[in-house]
Amino acid sequence: MDPIEQMLREQPEFQGIVVWERIKNRYSRHPKYVLQQNGRTSIVHVAPRETFERKRAEFTWLQRMKQEGLPVPEPFAVKQLPSICYVWYGFLSGQTVKKTLPLLQETAYGMGQEAGRLLRRLHQYAAPADVNPWYGRCLDKHQRYVRLYEQGPIRLKADEAILSLIKERRHLVKGRPNHFQHDDFHLDNLITDGSNLTGVIDFSNYDFGDPWHDFVKLGLFQVADSRPFAVGQIDGYFDGDVPDVFWEVYAVYLAMALFSSLVWTQRHAPEEIGPMTARLESILVEHHHFERARPDWYTSF
Repeated sequence: MDPIEQMLREQPEFQGIVVWERIKNRYSRHPKYVLQQNGRTSIVHVAPRETFERKRAEFTWLQRMKQEGLPVPEPFAVKQLPSICYVWYGFLSGQTVKKTLPLLQETAYGMGQEAGRLLRRLHQYAAPADVNPWYGRCLDKHQRYVRLYEQGPIRLKADEAILSLIKERRHLVKGRPNHFQHDDFHLDNLITDGSNLTGVIDFSNYDFGDPWHDFVKLGLFQVADSRPFAVGQIDGYFDGDVPDVFWEVYAVYLAMALFSSLVWTQRHAPEEIGPMTARLESILVEHHHFERARPDWYTSF
């Protein structure tokens, strides 16, 4: 038994729970466990002790969302121990959308619409008053990633042109709303019963900023996994009436994400650098190097 599991088993709330299974996650050093007792399944997510205040805030947001009827995991407890902290959640039954692929086009599009409507509900919550404006935080983060990109060995085609485009269009980000962001809204975190979307999980990376930034994961992952789902997600979010300005802002965020995604992959999953580079180059092609507002995958659907 690993020492973290032993420590958790000693907590009063986990007394009597016999079945513990550690979830494998190659992208995180912080374990998650699936617990089962009397037919009830739950999840324990462990994090560094110093992140306790953030985990407690995450817990509070989930409590509010659950009370207001959003299909999110039910939070049971959050606790700080001498060397770790953890959050204990309920388990959402079903499978991730990613595991159900491929889906019929009509099913995937409809499920994508449901995802878009759910994402819009998540975005209704305004940031706390002490959160700095989005524009400055967004640009600072982008510039940090660009510096790391420039220090790395791999280059994207036409990277200087893309960086110039971002600089020319960054004014589009100024004044954008400061609201709740899931920040990891992709098919591995969306739950389905096979026909309909039933929930969203993993709020560990939540943030505050422009709600439309949450569509970056769609451009990076949903499009490659299921184009009908990706189109449905956008149509569902906007009730079928997608404003032109969305595509302009989305293009800026996705262009920024080319650099951050490459840096992240180099650091955390270097064995995936080939597929990621190919995906980023594909994004450039479908967006015509961001010279066109709407990407080919949307206009050709």
